[in-house]
Order: sequence, then C-alpha cells, then structure tokens
Amino acid sequence: MKNKKNNIKNDKKCIALIGFMATGKSTIGPLLAQELGYDFIDTDAMVEAEMGMEIADIFAQLGEDSFRDAEHEALKKAVNREKTVLSTGGGIILFKRNRQLLAEQAFVVSLSAQPETIYGRVKNDDTRPLLRCEDPLLRIRQMLAERQVYYDNCDFSISTETWTAEACCQKIKEAYKKG
Repeated sequence: MKNKKNNIKNDKKCIALIGFMATGKSTIGPLLAQELGYDFIDTDAMVEAEMGMEIADIFAQLGEDSFRDAEHEALKKAVNREKTVLSTGGGIILFKRNRQLLAEQAFVVSLSAQPETIYGRVKNDDTRPLLRCEDPLLRIRQMLAERQVYYDNCDFSISTETWTAEACCQKIKEAYKKG
C-alpha cells in the first residue's frame, strides 16, 4: 500500500517505539510524530490516566501484574489508531500478547543504549520501581539481557547513543517510508 501524499509504502497503522527504559522513546516519539504530522501516544501516560495514579504507585499499591494488565489494555487501544506514534513502556514486550499486537498493527522501532548510558540517564530518577535495588546498574544489565531477544525482533532498530534525537527521527522516517 502506498500513501502518495507522504510517499510512504508502509501499510502499518502506526509506529511503535520499543526499548529499555531511558533509551529515548518519550523524547523521540513526540518529535517523530510532529515531523510526520501524526498523533503521539505514550502508553505509560495512558495507564496513569486510566488508573489515576503514577506507575511507581501502581507497582507499590497494586503490583506489577495490575500494571501489566492495564498496559496491555492501553496498547490495544493505541495500536488501532492510524497515523500515530506510540511510545511504549520498556517491559511491554515481555508478554506475547503485546508482541503479537505490535507485530500485526505497528511498524516497530527498537531504540537502544548501553547499560552505563541508561544508568546515567536514570540514576537520579526515583520513579523507576524496577531499579529500586542495591545495584541498579547490575539490574539494568540483567533486564537488558532478558529482554534483548524481544527488542531485536523489530522492523527497525537504532542506537540513541550514536545519533541525536533529530537524527534518529530522520532515520526512522526513512525506514518507515521504505516499508
């Protein structure tokens, strides 16, 4: 399917950004959406709005399972929107049901960064419940190792260490237009 207006060959309804926390999904997503003239949706923000509390509080009060269920419901709503860029939570790919939705409905872009870079970006952020531990850098390495196979299963991947946010947007747009 070719969209003559934007010269886009891709027939996926939306673009979904996946990747570990602090790889740039919430920074690149709005920029990419603006450049494409698309809407921007952050699935974490959808969950917070739906549940009326911040993610750290959802984890603390209701548990990770409640968050993951709400995250799935948010993703189901988000992927059905056309001309939308989605920023997803770093763990959304842990569940087969989410991976299937993303693969079927979205052009999936994986953003990556080295563990040390991620740690540098989040070390002063107390809103990351999964990093409330004795050795957050070790935890980042472990979680990345567990998730990498899922992050690698995408339509396009890019390191946010190598490129600026603007350059990442350009490279993602090029890959999306090629289909």
